[in-house]
Amino acid sequence: MDKQPVTRVLVIEQGAGLWESQRFVLRMAPLLERRGVEQILATPPGSPAAAAWQVAGREHATLPGPLSRTLRHPDRPRDRALTARETGRTVATAARAAQLARRLDVDVLQANSHWSHLAAVLAAAACRRPALLVLHEENDPDLVGRLRGAVVRAAAGSVAVSDAVASSLPPWAAGRTVVVRSGVDTDRLRPGPVDPAVRASLSTDPTAPLVLVVSRLDQRWGIDAVIRAVAALPQHLASTRLAVAGAPSADPSSPASLRRLGAELLGDRVVFLGPRTDVGDLLRASDVLVLTSSLEGLPRCVLEAQACGRPVVCFPSTGVPEIVTDQATGLIARPDDIADLSDKIAQVLDNGTLADLLRARARANVVAQHTLAAQADSLAGILVGLTSQAGFRRRRRRSHSRAAAPRRHNRYQPAAGLQ
Repeated sequence: MDKQPVTRVLVIEQGAGLWESQRFVLRMAPLLERRGVEQILATPPGSPAAAAWQVAGREHATLPGPLSRTLRHPDRPRDRALTARETGRTVATAARAAQLARRLDVDVLQANSHWSHLAAVLAAAACRRPALLVLHEENDPDLVGRLRGAVVRAAAGSVAVSDAVASSLPPWAAGRTVVVRSGVDTDRLRPGPVDPAVRASLSTDPTAPLVLVVSRLDQRWGIDAVIRAVAALPQHLASTRLAVAGAPSADPSSPASLRRLGAELLGDRVVFLGPRTDVGDLLRASDVLVLTSSLEGLPRCVLEAQACGRPVVCFPSTGVPEIVTDQATGLIARPDDIADLSDKIAQVLDNGTLADLLRARARANVVAQHTLAAQADSLAGILVGLTSQAGFRRRRRRSHSRAAAPRRHNRYQPAAGLQ
């Protein structure tokens, strides 16, 4: 660690995979260390995030509990037995997390995914420390969404990765949230020459136009729309290839369904690459990135493509309009309009002047507004602010520990910037 830590944070993580919320924790850790924030990751046994965390030599604590969690039965949208079971598991996780927080003498509890949010807030109340929630996805306007809003309101502070995520909360919870938009490493992700070997691995014809999708293989991520849009390209672009990079979803039927659709409409013009870590190389080897997902709070793959100087074509879902200005830093197709999506892809592939303008403007915008360092600065400031406030109150409580009056439950207020 570059400097003496001023804040110790227990990060509660219960995700079963290495999705964006888990990768966020892994990306932020070294940057936060350099800003005086020491994080300890608490996960159930077998966590993929824990394995990656420990490889980097960082402190880990086991938080007993299951990795697989659900409130939905295959035959019923809501299952009371599952709800009761998961409620009990969450309370038990919170109790264990509170014990860990006391034993490890941390200052703040942090949670980055839905299953961990409630556990962190309950644990924070039990051990009298503040909880910071990081919100990566839009909130649905249903009962579960209102419950999530209540959890956000109960936390000391919440960070949303986009305005869209913050505004999806109930109004009485949105005011408790500050927006810290996602960032990327613009030194590592930058324009550069195409690696011929990478290009050849993505396409059966490296000379043909190449469309790239970076997304989880899940029906909800809209990859089927990209397959249909590429299939609908005009005749002079009929040789266009599609490469799809991403891990399979928890539902095994989704990847199989997408592969069948790809084989039916594109034949050997589509390649499914599986999970990849060389995203920069993939982007530089492609001609355009296409995103049709509606589930990402601020699509990181779009920022990565822009940083690498690759044009992007998107549907205007979730946080996309916050990072893509149509005709300036990318092209935005009409929502769920396959024909318009196909037309926008064709515009980029046909018009080199337009593609060059989109590349230059998008790269400049990312460098100016969406760096990983700026994101780390903001997050570190919030965590240190919560620590300063909580430390003062903990000292005050200790000074009155012998008072005759019963101790009142302390409700943490948002730190500076979270009002």
